[in-house]
Amino acid sequence: MVVLIVTKTTNYELHGAVVEAKVAQGRVHPDALTRLKVAHNDHYASLASLHKALASNGVAWDEVSRDFPRPWSKAYDLVLTVGGDGTLLAATHQMAAGGLVAGIRSSLSSVGFLCCASPAEVAALVKAIAAGKLEASAAHRVKAQVTRSDGGGTFETEPVLNDFLYANASPAATTRYQVDFKGGREAHRSSGLWVATATGSTAAILAAGGERRPAGEAAFQFRFRELYKLGLDIPTIEGGLFDPDHEPLEIENRCPQAILATDGQHGCIELGYGDTVRFLRAPAIQLVRRFNS
Repeated sequence: MVVLIVTKTTNYELHGAVVEAKVAQGRVHPDALTRLKVAHNDHYASLASLHKALASNGVAWDEVSRDFPRPWSKAYDLVLTVGGDGTLLAATHQMAAGGLVAGIRSSLSSVGFLCCASPAEVAALVKAIAAGKLEASAAHRVKAQVTRSDGGGTFETEPVLNDFLYANASPAATTRYQVDFKGGREAHRSSGLWVATATGSTAAILAAGGERRPAGEAAFQFRFRELYKLGLDIPTIEGGLFDPDHEPLEIENRCPQAILATDGQHGCIELGYGDTVRFLRAPAIQLVRRFNS
């Protein structure tokens, strides 16, 4: 078995110098810096434990950073992410055809809802990898097909494990668009649109009024944010579930500038007036949710 480790740059590495300067100026409490350092040290301790365990069990690996995305040089039997949910999400964007992925929550300060192992469980996880005792299940993903109105052609986004957000490029401006769904067509004004997988149903779309869905569900969910209902034409398409293989969901952007964000900060596509976005099914990944050591 050949494993790919996907790791991250810690917040201490990214922002530590700024926080240290603010602590020295008395503008930030020293606890903020302490938390960054603890999380940084935890992360690298988890990574070192992983290297040691893989070597002890005769498992070969390559390693890349999520912060320098590039096409992977070969196919891997397993992708192991070391960080938190953000690292796992970033890694799955590179897995266009699917594959097996397991997340290690490298610090208890990281969000690890999608991860299957804590720092203390690294050795046990690697033992299970070597013994073939991982328990994975399908996590369905969605992608978007974007067609440019200026003749720039059509392309597809990377697959998304959590959600898309379509919105005006200015967060304070109204998002204007036309939506086509189940034979209905409406012109909307709102704060934008969430499109989420079952995995992403516990995240932003839930806070926007959506609902938590079963983890393995193949249908996707959409929800318009703060939909304007005071005009002459009251919109009726507000949200719900859809199967893109049989019930396409499509929007035509009518903002001068808009964005399509992929899994939060993990990608952003700029949209022009008249560009259309259709949401499609992407290959599922096999997400390790537990293991037997």
